[in-house]
Amino acid sequence: MKALKLSLVLLLIATCISCNNKQSLQEYYIDSKENDKFIMVDLPTSLIAPKSENLSEDQQRIIASVKKVNLLAYAMKDTSFYNSETNKVNGILNADNYDELMKLGTPEQRMRVFIKGDEDAIDEVVVFAQDNNKGFLLARVLGDNMNVADMVRFAETMDTSSAALNTGGFEGIMDVFK
Repeated sequence: MKALKLSLVLLLIATCISCNNKQSLQEYYIDSKENDKFIMVDLPTSLIAPKSENLSEDQQRIIASVKKVNLLAYAMKDTSFYNSETNKVNGILNADNYDELMKLGTPEQRMRVFIKGDEDAIDEVVVFAQDNNKGFLLARVLGDNMNVADMVRFAETMDTSSAALNTGGFEGIMDVFK
């Protein structure tokens, strides 16, 4: 009898755990990959980073902490779909332990930056840019032990070495916002 009660309790616990229907950002990316309304690109840092011989040791260390960048974009075609998807993304970001680092823009055009992990050991940086007339772009920067200051320097590195930057990986994705 005790074994039956224990089995029922364990079954109930397993059922409750498996009923967690909150979607993660990774699951959202996977689901969206199957939807032809989205443009999706996965970029290793070797594709987007400047040539290493043009970088200082500090810049090379920062780039080494970034493993890849996932880009997901939706070009505005259907306002109700846009609203539905941006609500999903906002819900995921608000419920999945992401810390909002910064936000800027207007109600029509806005960008928010989120981090996941400790301030000195960030595992993921998420940029969610929305334009109510053009669509949205969701970018995930995945890495190991990244930190906020390094991410700022990474962005500066990408900006100041645009001559060495391989932009071929971005063709098509930025056309979404033309």
